[in-house]
Amino acid sequence: MRRQHWFGMNVQLGTFLSGVFTIFVTNMYVVFEEKYMGQRNCVPENNQEKTMNNFIICWSYKIIFCLSIITVFVSCFLLYSVYAQLYQGMVTYVVWIIFYEAVNSLLQALTNNPNNGSPVEVRVLRWFGLISRIFMHGFWMVFVIKYVHIVYRNQMQSNVTSYSRRLSTIVESKRERPHYPNFPKLYYPSRVHIK
Repeated sequence: MRRQHWFGMNVQLGTFLSGVFTIFVTNMYVVFEEKYMGQRNCVPENNQEKTMNNFIICWSYKIIFCLSIITVFVSCFLLYSVYAQLYQGMVTYVVWIIFYEAVNSLLQALTNNPNNGSPVEVRVLRWFGLISRIFMHGFWMVFVIKYVHIVYRNQMQSNVTSYSRRLSTIVESKRERPHYPNFPKLYYPSRVHIK
């Protein structure tokens, strides 16, 4: 396998560190957002009808908590996939992180507005945290995608090689066998010399 290095790391190490980074950042994000999303008064006032946005805002922390648990499991699966060289686990990680950050961006847009009473500094800090995390995920995704490509290509080459070996052994074994295995063999008795 040809090793490629970016920023002093090969792609395998970068993919491994991507999973470690995601586990740590997800835990920090859940702890930080609990204060700003976890304590919402979701009782409708004056019997106003709840809209979908209000429902999402009320359940925002529970949504983030559930998604974060799944993200930790997906990241652990990524770490195992790096060890076992399973490209499926790495592809799962890439797809999940894109979905996870898209949902987090939507929840951030719904919950981080001036109407919720948070100071401007807190709102700016929450946006900064989200944007920097998305940027860092993009940085680590370069390693993951490149490593997926390398592992997939190597597995396909080994599959083709093993398939051609199996095919050649089948062809060789068919050459050794008679063409008509059920056809009765003719028996030629040895000539008896009469003196």
